Amino acid sequence: MVMKQRELPSEFGRRCSHCGFAIQPAANFCGGCGRSRTLSSATDQNALTFLQSKVPPELAERILHSGGAMSGERKHVTVLFADVRGSTALIDKLDPEEALEVLGPVLQVLMDATHKHHGFVNQARGDGIMALFGAPIATEDHAVQACRAAIAMRAGIDELNRRRSSDISLRIGMNSGDVVIHSIGSNLVMNYDAVGKTVHLAARMEEFAASDAIMMTAAAHKLAEGFIVAQSRGAVALKGVEEPVEVFELDELRSTTRWQARSSRGLSRLVGRQPELDTLRGALQRAASGNGQALTVVGAAGLGKSRLIHDFVGELPSEWMVLEAACVPQQTLSSYYPISGLIRNMFGIGIDDAPALVAKRVREQIVSLEPTLSEYLPAISSVLDISVEDQDQEWKKLEPSEKRRAIIEAIISLILFQERRTPMVIIVEDVHWIDAETKIILHNFLSRLRGMRILMIMTQRSEDGLADPGLLRLELSALDGMASQEMLDRLMGRDVTLQSIRQRIVAKAQGNPLFLEELVQSLAEAGSFRGEPGYYGLSKPAERMEIPQTIHTVLAARIDRLDGVPKALLQTSAVIGADVSIALLSGILEVAPGKIARDLKTLEKADLLRKVKRVGSEYSFKHDLIREVAYGTMLLGTRRSLHAKAVATIESRFADRLAEHIDRLADHAFMAELWEKAAPYQLRSCRRAVKRGANQDAIGIYQRGLETLSHWPASAAKTKAEIDLRLVAVIALEPLGKHRLIADVLREARSLADTSRDPLRNAAVNCQLAVALWRIGEHESAMEAAIAASRIAQQIADPALTFASLHNIGIVLHETGAYKESIVIHEKCFAFETPELDIKRAGWAAYPSVVLRTFLADSLIEIGEIERAELMAVEASQRAEAAGHFYSRANISHVLARLRLAQGRHAEALSLARDCWQTCLDLGIVQMYPILAARMGEAYLAEGDIQAAAEILSKPERLDVPLAENAFGWGWLFVTQGRAFLAANDRMQARTAGMRALTLAEERGEPPQQAYALKLLGDTSLAEGDVSEARVYFGRALELATTCGMRPLMDQCTKALVI
Repeated sequence: MVMKQRELPSEFGRRCSHCGFAIQPAANFCGGCGRSRTLSSATDQNALTFLQSKVPPELAERILHSGGAMSGERKHVTVLFADVRGSTALIDKLDPEEALEVLGPVLQVLMDATHKHHGFVNQARGDGIMALFGAPIATEDHAVQACRAAIAMRAGIDELNRRRSSDISLRIGMNSGDVVIHSIGSNLVMNYDAVGKTVHLAARMEEFAASDAIMMTAAAHKLAEGFIVAQSRGAVALKGVEEPVEVFELDELRSTTRWQARSSRGLSRLVGRQPELDTLRGALQRAASGNGQALTVVGAAGLGKSRLIHDFVGELPSEWMVLEAACVPQQTLSSYYPISGLIRNMFGIGIDDAPALVAKRVREQIVSLEPTLSEYLPAISSVLDISVEDQDQEWKKLEPSEKRRAIIEAIISLILFQERRTPMVIIVEDVHWIDAETKIILHNFLSRLRGMRILMIMTQRSEDGLADPGLLRLELSALDGMASQEMLDRLMGRDVTLQSIRQRIVAKAQGNPLFLEELVQSLAEAGSFRGEPGYYGLSKPAERMEIPQTIHTVLAARIDRLDGVPKALLQTSAVIGADVSIALLSGILEVAPGKIARDLKTLEKADLLRKVKRVGSEYSFKHDLIREVAYGTMLLGTRRSLHAKAVATIESRFADRLAEHIDRLADHAFMAELWEKAAPYQLRSCRRAVKRGANQDAIGIYQRGLETLSHWPASAAKTKAEIDLRLVAVIALEPLGKHRLIADVLREARSLADTSRDPLRNAAVNCQLAVALWRIGEHESAMEAAIAASRIAQQIADPALTFASLHNIGIVLHETGAYKESIVIHEKCFAFETPELDIKRAGWAAYPSVVLRTFLADSLIEIGEIERAELMAVEASQRAEAAGHFYSRANISHVLARLRLAQGRHAEALSLARDCWQTCLDLGIVQMYPILAARMGEAYLAEGDIQAAAEILSKPERLDVPLAENAFGWGWLFVTQGRAFLAANDRMQARTAGMRALTLAEERGEPPQQAYALKLLGDTSLAEGDVSEARVYFGRALELATTCGMRPLMDQCTKALVI
């Protein structure tokens, strides 16, 4: 779509004709939408037609081959605005032709600089342009290219002023962020709208810039850091922007490779690459003995190819000369670029050195190395793009093929003469971007390595590069889990609060070292951590882990190198999910499976997808971040359409096996906004997630389900669906300790159930509510809900609900100290126990049979019936193990550990609690942290390890487990903390812990926990020498223990009173 420029009526003042945004007087572009402002009336629109952006041929070809660029995509780009300061005054009294003569060359300088550095002129007018870098084709270094273009623009205007004796000044602004491509016409003129404030901020940077200044946002600066020299100008308040914006002024460019720029920011220690280092060391030994070696380190972006070589070079003996060069994506059509880098490296020539100085240095170095090499001076000079006047004429007479042969011979001779003086390591990075002429030189060089003390190392990504029979391939694979964790140890530290976020980082990075580093850095910048690198603690949870732009640009560029059909196939695969089948792709795209299979091979060769082992018709993404980036490039409307097609295809092709695809159907229907279909699928998917213990997944599905149901009209079906979804969600919330939230959710469900007059759902809601209220210590209300559920369950004769409601009455009795009554009620549950109860687990986070026996065992321990407790605990443990359900195992493990402690089997108790603790940390089962820490603390104290006890007992509070949300186990924890302090002779802290336990137990109305706290306080008083106070505490504890029938505690208190 081509936007027509037009004059604004006078009553509009300075407002954008497209969006109505108020334009600053000095601005040539709208700060709202980025479109150019109306031209001065002195310049005829037709006279500027020839100045519209001409797309460079190589870019045009890539655009036309990229389906997404033609139909519309989301892109992360750098937006650049440049205009002439005071252009209106320059042309105010000129006619259109004269104005064109003044401003035409200026605009040409701006466009030429943009195209030279692979930008796209989105809009052009008489005195300024808007350009984009990284679109319509994504590039890895769009911010760097924008900076290079800006510097070139300024230099070009300076040269223009010198030639014309004029005083034109330029101002430039840049910002990096997201834009959306709406359309590209056949003439390759584009129309962009910005996502968020990307274009707006870039325009504001241009307005803020002084004459001849280049201003950029922190977002653009971060992406170009290491390649540029820029000065911070602090946080600046800009009109139309709520928060102050940090601004940088670009001074100059740095001559550096991608690796040098990255390493300048600091390096973490290399991990997991010892075998690869040993391979390089072996090659060096062979090269040192005169048997020249060449190898290429192959691996995907971010796996650490350059990092590996950096460490290897760091341990080289001093006599080895190291020459380094790199291929770059923008120079694949520029001959000999890396060879030029090697020569400059060898002769100590800087990228910005003047041509005369370079010519002088080359001549001196060649003569110094070997006078006979002077005959090669024209060839070497041509590679360096410098002129040697006295030899230019002869060189110009040579045919291209003769020049090529001369250059090959010159470069190889130069290196071989240097090798006679000193052994050499030659490094050429990123040869997947190698130009054709350099490739010929390297092939020739490799054939002459024998007998030389040269080790040649190249790096390349697996999709392209240099292939040669004499080249050893050293494949880099992703780091394994242990190496990834070791790397995170150094980047983050091992603070216990990082347990969950570390797992998420490892899962997302999938062994890619760069991704690990960038994800940690991104989270640190987002304020998720406190402390210093390597010693972090979690300061706030990260709800979402965004892809850092440094990673995004690399992956987006790889995706955009695909032709239109494979790229569209990759994007459709991204919609489907992490794993894709040919059958599903064929149905969605309506393309024959054979054609799909051929295009998938292209994606496999590009190292973007991989075939799933043993399943020939299925593929998975090589890295999940590739899927995220590919998905993120598509417009929302395109995504919705493809998700809808996925639903239709699955329903038609797998009608007899929908249960296998229920998670995908729920996701696709939601993303397609097929609200009527989505809710039933989401309910089934949520239940499935709960059954496999994927609690966080279940909560995410629940939240989406609520959004889906908000689009349903009021009806009985909607009410039932809302109740059912909440009943499933609370099962997932329980292991996470979100009990106050559970209670709130269930109160909402009870309100809905009351209006629905559905006894089954009413009973189910009251059952769940009873457990939630019991957890947060509202025992009276919990009992009321449990009894209400039991009454309804008996009326409708539902065995599962009768079992659940009786069980809940029993747990309230257990918590309030009525142990014998609790045992009686729980034993009644056996009559309603069926095999289906555990299989369906309706409303239970753990297996009902396991939970029942867990409470029975604990009640029996309290009243001193250890043998009966043993039978119950062992049976519960066996059932949990047979089911392979961890949350069920966690429920019985802490009681079984308590039983082993009572039996004097301390080592077994410690092992049980420790194993369960670690798995709970890994799975994020927050609810179990306090009680398991208490059990481990008891076991350590029994073993005499006071320090270990103190360490584990402090962890639940350091893990920020909210006591108000989840009081389960905290009383035990405080009592055991007190015993640890007492063992360490810290009586003041012991008393504090005892008072915390007593206060909590009194608030919750739990006599057993009060009794244990009072016993601790009595022991503390006795240790302090206050016998009288100790007797009071022991007496109160004995009274409560007697009321509850707690025989072991009664015996302890009775003995304690004999003072």
